Amino acid sequence: IAFRTIPEDDTGVAHILEHSVLCGSEKYPVKEPFVELLKGSFATYLNAWTASDCTMYPVCSRNEADFLNLMDVYLDAVFHPLSVKSPLPFRQEGWHYEFDGEGALIRNGVVLNEMKGAFANPDRLVYHELNRLLFPDNAYRFVSGGDPAAIPALTFDGYKDFYTRHYHPSNARIFLDGRVDLEAVLARLNGVLAPYGRRAVQTAVPLQKPVQAEKTIAYEIAADDSEKDKTILAEGWVIGTF
Repeated sequence: IAFRTIPEDDTGVAHILEHSVLCGSEKYPVKEPFVELLKGSFATYLNAWTASDCTMYPVCSRNEADFLNLMDVYLDAVFHPLSVKSPLPFRQEGWHYEFDGEGALIRNGVVLNEMKGAFANPDRLVYHELNRLLFPDNAYRFVSGGDPAAIPALTFDGYKDFYTRHYHPSNARIFLDGRVDLEAVLARLNGVLAPYGRRAVQTAVPLQKPVQAEKTIAYEIAADDSEKDKTILAEGWVIGTF
């Protein structure tokens, strides 16, 4: 199942949701269903990821009963997560304050640290800066995974609001592939989706008008490293609607 998740800022809310909805649900109220599945499932693929305008939750198994069980766990996770009722998963997966070993107040969190690592890569910095230059008027200028400098601006209320607006069947696409028992799968899907009505969800991204811009940014190197041959030059175009 995939949801159209259009970022409205650099806080990485879609990325934090991707992590935290898998921290227990109404039907499976365990701390880390994902970890438990990895221990006992026959899954050949089990993951989730955040793209620039959507969030995907793919599961795969060659065992029929296991596949139906994986569907059950993931669908309950995205439609009935405990993380919108308690702020603890948000703080764990997103960001929180804590004291380090020397007693200094610091920010910590799974996604925050993951994106700090990503932003230490100069190629990623160039990619994000190109998007900001090429798409100054629409959602693609934002870092859907979250900019470490902006992630701490996200509140639990903002997190819940984004979930409520985006995680609805009217804003989802469900893809089935391979040899599946279609009747059993559709019956399982119907059991999950039947209580919902159709809802208008505003997730359109306006077409960017042509732009031309350039920018120079800096990135960190080691203190004892030479600046020789460390310059990166990038050029980008947006062609058509792709």
